[in-house]
Amino acid sequence: MSDTQTGGAPRHANPTGAEPKKPRRAPLVVAGIAAAALVAWGAGTVAFGGRFTPNTKVNGIDASGKTAEEVAALVDARVAAWGADVSGDGASFRVDAAGAGLSVDSAALAREALARTDAKAWPVTLVAGSDITVDQAVTIDAPTLSAMVEGQVASINQNAKAPVNATYAYDGASGSFKAVAEVPGSAIDVAAATERIRKAAQTFETSIQLGEQELARPQVTSASAELKAAVDKANNALQLQIPLTKEGAEVARVGKDQIASWATVGADLALTLNRDAVIQWSEGTLAGLVAKSDEENDYEIDSEALADALSAHVASLDAGAIELPLTVVASRPPESDGARTRGRHVDVNLGTQYARFYDADGSVIWRAPIVSGKTSDGHGTPTGTYSLAAKKMHEVLVGLDEDGDGEPDYRTNVTYWMPFNGGIGLHDADWRGSFGGSIYYYYGSHGCVNLPPAEAAQLFSLINVGDTVYVHW
Repeated sequence: MSDTQTGGAPRHANPTGAEPKKPRRAPLVVAGIAAAALVAWGAGTVAFGGRFTPNTKVNGIDASGKTAEEVAALVDARVAAWGADVSGDGASFRVDAAGAGLSVDSAALAREALARTDAKAWPVTLVAGSDITVDQAVTIDAPTLSAMVEGQVASINQNAKAPVNATYAYDGASGSFKAVAEVPGSAIDVAAATERIRKAAQTFETSIQLGEQELARPQVTSASAELKAAVDKANNALQLQIPLTKEGAEVARVGKDQIASWATVGADLALTLNRDAVIQWSEGTLAGLVAKSDEENDYEIDSEALADALSAHVASLDAGAIELPLTVVASRPPESDGARTRGRHVDVNLGTQYARFYDADGSVIWRAPIVSGKTSDGHGTPTGTYSLAAKKMHEVLVGLDEDGDGEPDYRTNVTYWMPFNGGIGLHDADWRGSFGGSIYYYYGSHGCVNLPPAEAAQLFSLINVGDTVYVHW
């Protein structure tokens, strides 16, 4: 046969014997879908021009497909009716727009939100949604909201546990200071709760849950660098050995045992010493070691000043010596000029209302306050230098009859009688409650030198008949 057939087109050879391939239609389908999508996107872009795209929320309000004016109206309605129930952390109260000091420029809010909307992105928001929050158009009066929250929280916190900061304390087992962990509390932090409610009000939430973030928290934790530094410093303080001196000579030493037993830790983590404990120790241990007297003053340890000095040394890690501070606990009038050069005598100073007995070497062997003669009515004690005339016990002193009634003006029993100028002498006066000062002027004696009973007994045991008595102003 020939390769052609009569009356027909020529046939080509098909060596494989397969049917010929038909043209592909897939590219055309994809192109059609794309074109349709583009048309739909364009139509949507036009439709959402000047409106919010699908699935869009503005400050928590569904604004899908709405204009700015429509959203502003929704915002106004939401604000007018807004209220939120606050719960959690033991709280249960309601806050409204007035309580939160909430006000909104709804038109400005809607315009700003719409300005942030891209109509061309409507397919994205349709699938993923869009949340727009405009803060600047929402005004919350901070003092009003804070006062409201504080008032609600106050009653809750009365029965709540406040958080306890981490601190440190002396551990006897290890002989060192160690950190003490913080303790969480159940009290509500007013500032944190106020901030949570403020944020919720901006998006008009109607249910506000307070949580752990709104609880008051310890300000110092176990991991705090400042706590570690304070513990290290406190342990360095335990190594101090502080000498306590009297007139330069060491009489005691404060070291680890005392510092550990007196240690107190302040809220600022500073190590201080328990003032009362230091005072008690110093008055019990040091008082007898440092007490002293001179002729005008009696001195004892100033325990309060010592407590302050020791606290300062510990705070600054100062191991330098502390000269024990003294305080005057009793004072006497000054000595009469030249009294120590007059030899053995009793010096009776009418001006200071004080008497001293000097031995031959000028040392004071006795002293006492006195009440001398009453100067307001002419019975002042006569001045001069006298010799003791006698020493008698259990005498009755009989006064003159100055009122002319035929009887002595007084009869007074005394235990110790030491006359030096006729009927004038030194004696005890147990009827008086006080001596010295200006008593003598209106309430003085008839001329004698009155002495406290105990001091009169002491003088009686020391003085001899013939000893000099020097009376002067």
